[in-house]
Amino acid sequence: MEYEELKRLMNEQKVEMTAEERMKAYNAGEEVDHIPYTLQAPDPAMADIFGFTTTQFAKDFEVKSEVIRRRKEEFGLDSFNVGLGLKTIGGALGSKLAAPEHGIDYVAEHVLQDYADFDKLEVTDPYKNPVLAPILESAKRLKERFPDVSMTTSVAGPMSTAIAVRPVEKVLKDTRKNPEMLHKLLDLTVECSLKWFEAFAREFGPVATNFSDPVTCMDVISKPQFDEFSLPYIKKLIDGTEKIMGSRPGAHICGKTSPIWKDLADAGLFSFSIDNCEDLEVAKKAVGDRMRIAGNVPPVDVMKEGTIDDVIASCRECLEKCADNPAGYILNTGCQLPIGTPKANVEAFIYAARKYGRGARLGKMPRGLEEE
Repeated sequence: MEYEELKRLMNEQKVEMTAEERMKAYNAGEEVDHIPYTLQAPDPAMADIFGFTTTQFAKDFEVKSEVIRRRKEEFGLDSFNVGLGLKTIGGALGSKLAAPEHGIDYVAEHVLQDYADFDKLEVTDPYKNPVLAPILESAKRLKERFPDVSMTTSVAGPMSTAIAVRPVEKVLKDTRKNPEMLHKLLDLTVECSLKWFEAFAREFGPVATNFSDPVTCMDVISKPQFDEFSLPYIKKLIDGTEKIMGSRPGAHICGKTSPIWKDLADAGLFSFSIDNCEDLEVAKKAVGDRMRIAGNVPPVDVMKEGTIDDVIASCRECLEKCADNPAGYILNTGCQLPIGTPKANVEAFIYAARKYGRGARLGKMPRGLEEE
């Protein structure tokens, strides 16, 4: 399909609900205009599509506002997230962060090289911490600018936060050589995350939440390591979030996760965004009656490098596999939307959600698929 035809077909599609109205009706078991959709961690790619660098988006309030406005108008993404990235709490605790002008931030120097320094670390105060306070202030300004657009927040998962405080190779060694101190570090990461959620709830009331924890996948740690060092703190984060916000969080974990799906459902996770290396239909059969599933259009091979037709076909395949998930389904990418993703491919993703996801209902195949 050529881009001009895609635009013509999109102009013929009818969108009858806002994202908030759609989700509320979908959760209530009502038929909606089309399947709910989102794009995983889209901000860097969105900034790029609209001609800004990631540094401009991170530091310039007007640029951030422009990206939020345009992605709502052009892509129907009428919610925005003001949360903590994978390294933010690490930076708040004292690690030195760095970022290219246009790209993803990284830890330049970890604060906790030696556990002899552990007692110097304190639970972060979002109102006073020099890393966190500006983010909270930005959330206030954005909510004033966009009062009718829903705002969410997020944190990194326990293991992924830990490696922003202490180098990953040392954290992995700690699972064998120094488990007691690693448990203390992981507990600290959760306390910091929950303090962020508490501040957010105090300022804005209950909002939807999410955490990303790529280090806890089975490509990085073993199932026994997950059981001992990750799962208890994920459970603490889920329970604490529900106590603060009144609802359970969603999560994204990159890579292979099928061995831990049932553990995540048992822990009370509300929704799980699955990497494209896993099969949505297998996940649906395993835990779909207990956990909402999101995913998993390949972000690089399809969204960034593929054609318009590739994107549409992949979205349709995802819907065919999982749109009837008993606990609900969200069309999403399998991991973060990459910088360099063409605007046309984002539009193709939305077109497919509206076309094949038309007439969606919780636990049922959309009419858009059934009538094909």
